[in-house]
Amino acid sequence: MWFRNLQAYRITSGNITLNSLEEALSKHALQPCTQMEQQSRGWLPPRDEQDNFVHAFGQQWLIAFAADKKLLPASVVNQHAQERLAKIAEMQGYKPGKKQVRDIKEATLIELLPRAFSQRQKTYAWIDGVSNRLIIDTGSANKAEEFVECLIKSVHGLTLAPLETKFSPSTMMTRWLSGDDLSTAFTIDRDCELQGMTDEKEIIKYSHHSLDAEETGRHIRAGKKVIKLAMTWDSKISFVLHDNLQLRRIAPQDILKESAESAEELFISDFAIMTGELSQLINELVEALGGEDRD
Repeated sequence: MWFRNLQAYRITSGNITLNSLEEALSKHALQPCTQMEQQSRGWLPPRDEQDNFVHAFGQQWLIAFAADKKLLPASVVNQHAQERLAKIAEMQGYKPGKKQVRDIKEATLIELLPRAFSQRQKTYAWIDGVSNRLIIDTGSANKAEEFVECLIKSVHGLTLAPLETKFSPSTMMTRWLSGDDLSTAFTIDRDCELQGMTDEKEIIKYSHHSLDAEETGRHIRAGKKVIKLAMTWDSKISFVLHDNLQLRRIAPQDILKESAESAEELFISDFAIMTGELSQLINELVEALGGEDRD
């Protein structure tokens, strides 16, 4: 398995061990939604075939968070409520008041909830015990916040902070496209997005396009900054760096994979290779952005 997105946090406090993490997550395992619940959240084993809530490879630990949400569109609730309200209006001889409308909608929701289907969304993260970082595989800020919130509630004493660098990604990406030297570990690819700094925030996008220094430099001199830039690290992993230090569209390139005879062996080897390569990528990217800012 390979993460496709990357949102990084620094572990600022909390003495986490493999055993304590396993115990903490097992106490907050995902439970099925009850008939009257719209959502249930909790932890699951990273692999369906195993019982452990943490998959470990040395000091690299994989965990999985899930949310079961009832699929009950507002349009369906409103349709059933309107049918009820129409019958009530006919019986009363006048339209229901605001409070009556609100009560009917709430009663309709309660009636329909037990019949709604549940949809499960699973989010993976890996804890790098060497660098004291939490890496979440998501491109959604809301999902990342939900993950962090539940992890802090589950693991006593744990605190987290977004990983920050001394120079902002936007500042450095803009410099790199302006001709400043970039670490030899990285190359710039063919996708880029620039944003104006006026109130209109106009956007210039390049997709599968040669990023000519003169052309992009013209936009930069006009006051635009780079907010997304496609890059490749060490000819091994391509990604798109965002101005919030998020990595998206992560794709391994020429990485040698070990032969595996089973799905379990493949999972284990993929996780070992992924954590080894991505942890090094993160370290070198942080260095290229001036180092980690811990203030």
